[in-house]
Amino acid sequence: MVMTNSHRFISVSTSEQTQGKHLTFRREATGTHQVKEASGLLNTIRQALNWHHVQQDLRQHQHQLQLLEARFRNVINKNADSIIIVNSLGLVNFANPATECLFNCKVEDLVGRSLFGSFVVEKPACEIDTTIMPGGGAAGTADTRIVQTQVDITPLNGDKAVAEMRVVETEWEGEIAFLVLLRDITARLRAEEALRQSEARFREQAQQLQQALDNLQQTQAQLVQTEKMSSLGQMVAGVAHEINNPVNFIYGNLTHVRQYTKDLLELVELYQQNYPNPVPEIQEKQQEIDVDFIMQDMPNLVSSMQVGTERIRQIVISLRNFSRLDQAEKKPVNIHEGIDSTLLILHSRLKANPDRPEIEIIKEYGELPLVECYAGQMNQVFMNILNNAIDALEESAGSEQTAQKPQIRIHTSVETENREQETGQKDPPILNSHIVIRIADTGNGMTEEVRNRLFDPFFTTKPVGKGTGLGLSISYQIVREKHSGQLKCTSSPGEGSEFVIELPLH
Repeated sequence: MVMTNSHRFISVSTSEQTQGKHLTFRREATGTHQVKEASGLLNTIRQALNWHHVQQDLRQHQHQLQLLEARFRNVINKNADSIIIVNSLGLVNFANPATECLFNCKVEDLVGRSLFGSFVVEKPACEIDTTIMPGGGAAGTADTRIVQTQVDITPLNGDKAVAEMRVVETEWEGEIAFLVLLRDITARLRAEEALRQSEARFREQAQQLQQALDNLQQTQAQLVQTEKMSSLGQMVAGVAHEINNPVNFIYGNLTHVRQYTKDLLELVELYQQNYPNPVPEIQEKQQEIDVDFIMQDMPNLVSSMQVGTERIRQIVISLRNFSRLDQAEKKPVNIHEGIDSTLLILHSRLKANPDRPEIEIIKEYGELPLVECYAGQMNQVFMNILNNAIDALEESAGSEQTAQKPQIRIHTSVETENREQETGQKDPPILNSHIVIRIADTGNGMTEEVRNRLFDPFFTTKPVGKGTGLGLSISYQIVREKHSGQLKCTSSPGEGSEFVIELPLH
């Protein structure tokens, strides 16, 4: 019994232990499976959370891209310049709204059409500026070439325009394209042209005003000089007139004085021959007055008086010829008389002085016809040129540059030249005759700079107070404007100067 019960107990205990083990294993298997399921669930939750963050990041990036794109489109759409993208074939892929104003058409009318050659034409002889923009040193970033020039815009409707064009290579939808920037400069060019024209007008007006001022100053100076010459001429004419009457009286009576003196001397000689022994009183008087000397010197005295009065008469005639107040119109004039009258007036300046010897006048007069001119004005020209020659000789006196004797050479001649007729046909040439007056001195000469300004008003190389700079200027105008002639000067340092006056013969 006992053994049976014990066996049962053991059997029961063993059975219970076996069942406990199975339950424990099942519990363990069930726990492991749940852990795996929980771990997978956690991974799924993590992935979901990460995807959610990615989605949020994507949405943020998309939002930022949309903002940037909106800003970019806003900049392009509101840009006043025309922005166009063309492909490698030159066809328009994109254009901003400003392009519509420049080409006077819709953007849709441009897209797909060739831009260059039809709408945009490069201006002829226009400078093209090519600038290389560095890529910045980034890997794979090449330098960008920017081409800039001016082009003519031919819109579909309306007037042509001028634009400043810049072309930059870019990409469009993965392909090579070109970004074309066009800035309308038509209004600017018109404003610049108007400004240039305005500046040109202002410069022209300023030049005209300056020329008018110069002419006014020159005219004023000429009027003053003319008034001085007129006053001098009136004074000279008055003095000549006042001198002329008594001189003519003396000159006319000298002939009778000479004859009377001759008769009286012959009578005294007859008395001496017929009464060789006069009374003592007469002998005493003869010795006192030295009758023999008087009889010998009286003819010489009368001759010298006649020479002096003749000289005075010539001076009076020269003064009257020089003033020429009675000749306000052109008249046939003997040029040689005018030159001689001027030389006679300048005779005192030609004489020797302590600084230089006498100035020699060499006259080489040719056969000249009467010349139709204003005699008084031409005499003024001769006076100015001869005065300048005398001044040049006085300046060169004692100079090392010239050792020649001071001379003034006056040469006159008639020259004839052939001038072709302006008819377009083979007509014989016209003979153009004119007289030439050359007045040369042996002074120091002048430089080219001085010679080029010689006839300018108020130009002078003389010290202050010795020259006004108007003499040669007035002479130039008298010859050129009043007589349709030429007044030229040839000179070089150390070789003297020569003035050439050409007057036409009508």
